[in-house]
This record gives sequence, structure tokens and C-alpha cells, in this order.
Amino acid sequence: MNRVLAAVIVALALMPGITLAIEPADLAGTWVHARIEVGGNVVEDDNVAAAEMEIANGKYTFRMGDLTAKGTVRFDTSRKPAQIDLTEVEGRNVGRTLLGIVEATTDGWRMAADMEGASRPGTFVSDGGNSHILASYKRKVGTVRPLRGLLISGGCCHDYPGQATILTEGLSKRANITWDIVLDPGQTGTRHKVSVYKAEDWARKYDVVVHNECFSDEKELEWLERIVKPHREGVPAVVIHCAMHCYRAPTNDWFRFVGVTSHRHGSHFDYPMTNTAPAHPVMIGFPAMWRTPKEELYHIEKVEPTATALATGWSHETKRAEVNVWVNQFGKGRVFGTTLGHYNHTLQDPAILDLLSRGLLWSTGKLQDDGKPMMGYGVK
Repeated sequence: MNRVLAAVIVALALMPGITLAIEPADLAGTWVHARIEVGGNVVEDDNVAAAEMEIANGKYTFRMGDLTAKGTVRFDTSRKPAQIDLTEVEGRNVGRTLLGIVEATTDGWRMAADMEGASRPGTFVSDGGNSHILASYKRKVGTVRPLRGLLISGGCCHDYPGQATILTEGLSKRANITWDIVLDPGQTGTRHKVSVYKAEDWARKYDVVVHNECFSDEKELEWLERIVKPHREGVPAVVIHCAMHCYRAPTNDWFRFVGVTSHRHGSHFDYPMTNTAPAHPVMIGFPAMWRTPKEELYHIEKVEPTATALATGWSHETKRAEVNVWVNQFGKGRVFGTTLGHYNHTLQDPAILDLLSRGLLWSTGKLQDDGKPMMGYGVK
């Protein structure tokens, strides 16, 4: 096949997050060509038919025979049709940018671009009068749409920018999930109304929300209800560390949501962990006991009747086992929680990332009873 055509087709395989009639996350996953037209002619080539591309978290990898390319994408969905700029960063055409437009189709999406790379098409037309390439894509048979995750982070006392990277990258290596991150700049105190919560339907497009925020003095009841309502109605959640100390409103709704009540923690030390529910899908395969790195152990005042403890950490200060891993049922929503996660080195621990990924998959109903992810949702 012509190398110029191959290079252009490679460039067309990069659609991480462009949308006209669909959400950006709908373009995540593994895709194959449904149809390619150049100058009005359908391309018939076995290499093209067998080509695949993977899209995840704003990046793409395209494979066609012995050709592999990777790149980045910039897009503008405010335009009609939506616009996209594709830049290859690894492959045979490093630095080349292709200008295109993109829209949804009944079984995937399609894109039009100028093979010359000098201008952007205005329509999805490829004919003898132009040098446009029109490429349509459909999801690869046997693959699933990745989970859509929202990580909400920020607040006092922790390295939330660093943790956002650790969590999204670490969990994406263990579960088939793409991420949006909300980390409002400059918010390092205990009081702040996170920007995403201002929308009434803030959780609508997500399969799971990870709360890793720390705003203990944000106590307005109406604001709290805005946050917990989607979870009560069924949106799964993962709650990490200081999330348990958030939103101390006059009601206990936040604590009913997370599954435990905690108002304080002890000093920082490594402590022994006990697997208290070895038959639970989240905990299958974890040792009966293990030790954390230096960490902050929360003191738990109450475990909700709707919650089930999965593991505890022994405190030499309270002289008792403090629940620090659990699952909870909040209305229609499943919640996985842990008070682990004060330090970056804790969240970087492979065992902790394994635990969090299991909990995330359990909350979304993608973890089987044997502790293994459902097909398509685990490690690739």
C-alpha cells in the first residue's frame, strides 16, 4: 500500500475525545476500520481491514501490519462539525499534524481530513474533486466500551496533583477505564465548592466517581445533597482517605454515603493489616495479614449498618483494630471505601492499587464472584 496513504490512515486513528453527537469518552476503546474512501474511491486493502487502534485517556496507539504510530489530539467540539488536530509523536511521521472533522455514526464514528494536510474539510465528502480521506470506524468485536471514571480531588493536607496522576495511571493499568479529572487550581484549604458539583447533572455521564478530596469545612446542606444525590440514585463511588473527613454538615448524610464516621486520626506509622473478609470478591487472594508503609490510620467511630468491613489496621494508640477497607450500599449506589492514602508512596504500592482497582470494579458491577474482572474490564 502507498506509504503516504498509510501515514494518513495512521493519523486518522487517533480520536481520543472528540464528539459531535456523542460524549468524548464514547470514542475510547479499540476500533477497526469500517470503510475508507480517498478521492471518492473505496480503499480495498487487507492491511487496512486488519488495522486496529486503541484510544484511552487522550492518547492513541495505531497498528497496521508492521506499522505502529502514537500521537496526541486537540479538538474543538464547539464547532459544527467538531474539529480535530492530530499530531504524531511516535512513528514514521513524527511532528506531522492533520486537520480534520469528526462526527458520530450509528455504530461508531467517522472522520474527514485533507490528505495534503494543508486545510480542514468542511464536509464529510470524499470525491474526485478533492484530496479528502473519509474514514469510518466501528468497535472491535469482542471489546467493550471502557468505564468512564471521574476523579474529584483537591483540598488540604495532601499532594493531590501527584495523587491524581498516581491514581489514574495506576488504575488504568489494572482496569479498562478512562478518566476525567477535576482538580480546581489553588484550592488547598478545607473549604471550597468543587466546580463540577455546580451542575445539577454533574455525574450523569460517568460509570464511577472517585472522591479523593479534603474539604471538611464545606458544610452547606444543599451543597451536600447535590453531591450525594447521584450516588443515592445509583452512581457507583470509590472514597479514599480524607474523603471520610469531608462535608461535616449538620446531617450525617455524607457519612451514610461513605459508610463510616471518622473525625480524627492517629500519628503516622506502618501498621499491620488484617483481611477480615477473605471470601469477598474484593479481598480474594489478599493475604490474611500484611503491613502498610508509613501511613495515617483513621479512628472509626461508627460503621454504617449498610457497610461491610473488609480489612482493618491495628492501632497501638487506640488499642483496637480500626476498619480501613469496606464496601457500602448507599441507596441504589455501591460504594467502596478505604482510609488508606495519606502518602503518595501508599497509593503507589502495587498492593494498594490492586485493592483500589478491585474495589472500583466491584462498585461498578464488573468484578466477578471469584475476584476477577468481567471480560473486557481487566488488564489488557
